[in-house]
Amino acid sequence: MSSSKRSKATEAPDLLSALPDELLSSILSLVPVKDAARTSVLSSHWRHLWTEVPLRLDDASIEPDELTLLFNKFEWSRKAVSTIILDSRQRPIEALSLSRFNRPPLHPTMDRIVASAAQRGLRELTLISEIQPCENRYRLPLPLLRCKSLHYLSLCGCQFSRVMPMPPSVFPNLKELRLTAVTLHNDLLQALLSSCRSLQTLHFTTFQARHLISISSPSLRKLVWNHSTAPELIIKDVPNLESLMLDEGTTSVCPVVKVLDAPKLQQLGFISAYFGALQLGRMVFDSQIDPRIPKIEASPCQLKMLSSVKTLAIKMELDFDDTIPGLLSSFPCLETLDILKVESNDEYDSDSDIWDEKNSLSCLDHLKTVTMKGFSGDQSDVELLKYLVVCGKALRRITLLCSESITEKFVEIQRRELCIERRASSDLELVFLSDTESNGHLWVWNEFHNSSLDSMMES
Repeated sequence: MSSSKRSKATEAPDLLSALPDELLSSILSLVPVKDAARTSVLSSHWRHLWTEVPLRLDDASIEPDELTLLFNKFEWSRKAVSTIILDSRQRPIEALSLSRFNRPPLHPTMDRIVASAAQRGLRELTLISEIQPCENRYRLPLPLLRCKSLHYLSLCGCQFSRVMPMPPSVFPNLKELRLTAVTLHNDLLQALLSSCRSLQTLHFTTFQARHLISISSPSLRKLVWNHSTAPELIIKDVPNLESLMLDEGTTSVCPVVKVLDAPKLQQLGFISAYFGALQLGRMVFDSQIDPRIPKIEASPCQLKMLSSVKTLAIKMELDFDDTIPGLLSSFPCLETLDILKVESNDEYDSDSDIWDEKNSLSCLDHLKTVTMKGFSGDQSDVELLKYLVVCGKALRRITLLCSESITEKFVEIQRRELCIERRASSDLELVFLSDTESNGHLWVWNEFHNSSLDSMMES
């Protein structure tokens, strides 16, 4: 047998090309456009296949030295992206991310790109602009506001137009809205929320507002409020809200947060002394008397909102144990408790007998998981955790993210101090992990605890 015949006999069949074009197009839609374009050299069958795929464009992913290979006539990614979108025979555009059009002279080009994408089935849009004075910030074009296909919108350093279309013409099918370093007054926000009748996730980061902000939405399920300058946040008429994530960040403002009615609220955090006051229904945690430790000013009411909370996150300074009993007694059906310890230079004498004097809390019949980030083995840590170990009948796992080196001796001492042999739950597992991150931002609770920590536990 000749070598050419042996080569053909041993050549592996091209199973990928044998797949239906619809499936191949679906695969190509999941990779960056530059990688999809490269498949055109595989064969005549693949030559034009990528041109039928809905575009997913990110101008930051197109490097200048790749443009000659991919487009042959462009010198930089801005020109490449604009030409692809404006001259691509009305190809559907599924996702678009722009970060290189942030200078005012480029705003007209950005308008044309965004407007063109909005007319071609755009589902995801991310616009990232340099933080400029308000008069120089990029303002969203009206065609985008009326885009019916848009499901996800993330804006950084942009502005909404001063003239908004009347509801319900603004983002009628938008499901997730992320606003970073965006200035928006309350009236405009209310008009926006009243139009977004399908909105499920609303995310504020470094949100700039000088006055009260009120949020009402019948469809909203998740609200993230992070690093805002607003002095007061009122959340009302949110019948489907399940998750409320709060973080004061590093701003000098001590905001007042009022959650007036959220009957389905399941996830709440961080409760922190850094808030001026936190009101949940008729219950108020007020930190004005002592700026470090919030006090319960009203007796906890048997409100459906408090009973519905299953996951609670608390961010406190060292020696915060005086506050914990009141917090836990307010959430009788709590299943998960996350505690983030924040270092402080202030001196504070904790009451070491507070847990000895405390009767068993109702939430201990349901509490299954406790995580403490920043565990050091000091007295306040030990007294709180020992109480949970001895009284937590439903506890399954306590995870301690330790700020100290984890040695066999350290673990042995802590297990003895926490009275693990007297645990109320025979299924309780005590886990020590190294806390390699000192970051106290909201993502620690949202992403690290829910994903990275779980994966570590599974391994």
